[in-house]
Formats: sequence, structure tokens, C-alpha cells
Amino acid sequence: MISWPTSVPTLIDGDLMLRPWATTDMDAVYEICQDPTIQLLTTVPVPYLRSTADDFFVHQQRGFELKDSISFAGVVNGEVIGSFALHHCIQFDHFCELGYWVAPNARGHGFAHRGAKLATDFAFAIGFRRVQAVTLPENTGSQKTLLKAGFEMETVLRQGMTRRDETQTDAVMFAKFPHVDVEK
Repeated sequence: MISWPTSVPTLIDGDLMLRPWATTDMDAVYEICQDPTIQLLTTVPVPYLRSTADDFFVHQQRGFELKDSISFAGVVNGEVIGSFALHHCIQFDHFCELGYWVAPNARGHGFAHRGAKLATDFAFAIGFRRVQAVTLPENTGSQKTLLKAGFEMETVLRQGMTRRDETQTDAVMFAKFPHVDVEK
């Protein structure tokens, strides 16, 4: 059984904090989502308008209320550096999907894998038994992040994703499972 929280918690790993989104984060989200790499390799809307940032916050709150997603602002030294979300949560089957993006100036500092691990560990703590993530085949940076966060590459989903140009491509599926102590 999933123990859905009454509010989005704050999770901390050293200088990285995952916390609930605040309306004061809207400008940072708008600016970060202008990054061509984020637009190419994630599902953020393109073009990413100010109104899109407004919709982002409404969607995050609605997903939490519907018990479909839990979204965190990744923050370092008071600055929003990314987004980490557990979404497409299927409570009956005890699984959810991890999605994330990190600002260009925050890449290469380990924030992505640390945030992914924090969010995933939280998912396991509230009862999820599987967290999965999918990437485009060429998104090797995200694939390395997932491996470093303890995920394993499970399979390639043939024709599993649609590119921005509306062509179909494969998707690389990763998964992570909670640690289970086995008595001997």
C-alpha cells in the first residue's frame, strides 16, 4: 500500500534540496526551460512561454491532489537548478516514473543523479516497489545519470517515443527497485 503524503516533503542531500514548488520559482522555470537541450530531450512544451510556466505549477498541484505525481524543485544555495518528479504513479501496481531536468549551469556537478536518488528513495519509503525512467537513445547524459543513481537498463522499447519532429524512435527503459534484505 502506498502511504501518499499529505504534502510534498523537503528532501536534502548535502547542498541539494528537493522541496515543494513555490510560485516564486516561476521565473526560474521559465528561464531554464528555454534551454535547447531540455526542449530537445524532454517533454516540456515548445515554445516554452510564460503562460506555460504558470500551467506547470497548476499541473504539479493537480497531479499531487490526484495522487498521480509528486514534483520537487531542485534547489542549491537558494537557486532553482532543476525539476525532479515522480509521475504516472499507479498506486495499485506500486510503480511510478521518474522525470527530471537540470539547468545548463548546474550540469556536471552531480545534482541530477543525487536528485534522482533522493526522489526515488522517497518513492520507496512511501511504498512504491518500482521506479522507472525512459530516455531517448541519444540521451547518454541522462542514461549515465540513471545508472549512477542506481537504476539498471532494462530494455529498449521499440518505437516507444515520439520526437519533436513527430517521427517515432526507440526509448531506453531504466528501472530501480528498493533494496530488500534477505535473511539467511
